[in-house]
Amino acid sequence: MEIKSISSLIFKGNKKLNSPKNRFLKLKELHYDTFQVSFKNKNKRKIPLDITPKTGYKVAHKLKKGTSGFRAPYLSEVFTPETIKLITLGTAGYLKENTPDNKLPKILIGGDTRKSTRELLPEIKDTLLKQGIGVIYIENPVPTPLLALASKKLEIPVSILMTASHNPWNDGGINFITPDGAVAPSEITEQIAKNIEIISAKGNYEEEIKPSGALYKFNPYDLYKKEIKSLNLIDFEKIKKSNIEIFYDSLNGTGQYVIPRLLKDNGINFKEVKSSGQKGPEPKEENLKELSKNIINSRKRLKIGITNDGDADRFGIIDEKGKYINPSDVMLLIMYHLVKNKHLSGDVVKNHASSILINKLAQTYNLKVHETPVGFKYLASDILKLRKTGSDILLAGEESGGLTVKGHIPEKDGIIADLLILDLIAEENKPICEILKSIKDKLSITTYIENYSERFENDKTKEDIINKWEQLFIEEAVLNQNNFKFGKNHIVDCKKSKEAFENILEYKPDGDGFRFIMTDDSSVIVRKSGTEPLIRYRIEATGKDSDKAKQNALELKNCVDSFFN
Repeated sequence: MEIKSISSLIFKGNKKLNSPKNRFLKLKELHYDTFQVSFKNKNKRKIPLDITPKTGYKVAHKLKKGTSGFRAPYLSEVFTPETIKLITLGTAGYLKENTPDNKLPKILIGGDTRKSTRELLPEIKDTLLKQGIGVIYIENPVPTPLLALASKKLEIPVSILMTASHNPWNDGGINFITPDGAVAPSEITEQIAKNIEIISAKGNYEEEIKPSGALYKFNPYDLYKKEIKSLNLIDFEKIKKSNIEIFYDSLNGTGQYVIPRLLKDNGINFKEVKSSGQKGPEPKEENLKELSKNIINSRKRLKIGITNDGDADRFGIIDEKGKYINPSDVMLLIMYHLVKNKHLSGDVVKNHASSILINKLAQTYNLKVHETPVGFKYLASDILKLRKTGSDILLAGEESGGLTVKGHIPEKDGIIADLLILDLIAEENKPICEILKSIKDKLSITTYIENYSERFENDKTKEDIINKWEQLFIEEAVLNQNNFKFGKNHIVDCKKSKEAFENILEYKPDGDGFRFIMTDDSSVIVRKSGTEPLIRYRIEATGKDSDKAKQNALELKNCVDSFFN
């Protein structure tokens, strides 16, 4: 390979390239334009692909239907070394199709702490190099927000992120990130999926005998640290002086490579909590018992437990009483902080399964709210549209525990969410529970939220049940439009339910489940899983106080359960 120009690939302090024979070059930071090459050796060989067209179609279908790449148990039919190679080849094809002829296609790759990632990421790297792709390789486990930020700063056409996020540890996952630092939209994943179908139908692929792709190693930590500083949202000095007792549980995920280092770099003391045997790195209440126990045993006035999921795009917060704060409440806290203490404004973007309280608080600040289907790629799309018009969000988030903020990447970042909660406590010098109570007291509405799921023996049963929900919703809420009873004490507001449904269809033509909005602002949303024989449903009930709201939620749950029985 003869290098014509690599002016932009050299970081400050790296004035010359290594020998062309040595493809491993460690860089501290990359500039953002591309590099060009000419190939002296174009000899290729055909390699048989040990995958049937049927399996290839299944892989392509899962990729097209996923809200963020796809996930599956490691070494299951659709997640093996061979299927991941197939996806990599499809991605290489996408890069070549979308890179000018005089430039080397380039990609950024990295992943989480899972066994599947450790074993398959090096194979992805080697496959790409043999396809003549320039690979910027994050060798150590990397959080999603760091890779997304690097993808944006380096203007990578599409990046590969190996993660199954919060899924059980035996799952593997593969995602794609755009040059905007967002989850790849359908236009990109469908093109990769089409390549996958073509390659698997042929049963073989070509690779270079002498790989011409260039390999560079890269660590995006310094890039992310600069981003946090430039956003000017986190006052590390104030956090340090506030003497908050901070407990952090990484759930053995990638957050352990960033949050402890950020806190140490800023002289902030914290205590790392070792997780105890959770099935997967999901920051939900049952997985945070050790974190809760540490907080309860502390005698400090200001104390907080923070955590992230496996790829650190989600957050988890435990308050000073050792209680879990649900993600919608964390979004309330951060929205309040950004407006009141940071003096910021902007639109609020949330998915339609997030709490009505977010809408209520946004109304008090005169902020416009956008509601999308579940899946951060829909929120990212709204963020990017706003930014093209010269506007921006204040906050975008989902009830599953992911958010981003003004000026930041259009991707979930559980790290900055944790830091903003620390910043809020330091700013107000109050326990987080007190701050949350004061916010809710001003909203004059109390809610109780629960998430449930119902698993079936097969997909046919799942489809039969979801068809019953669809029939009820379409016939009553959409066609008849007469408010009807839902359970003993609730009435469905057909006008609101229909409007919300039609709004979702603008984002996702095949819909995103069925949301029954009640006349008292309670709601039930029923959605089917695209990958499992599972139906998920979420209940948010209102009431004059927390006990009444909880009672109303139970009544709604009984109504939903009757459908499954």
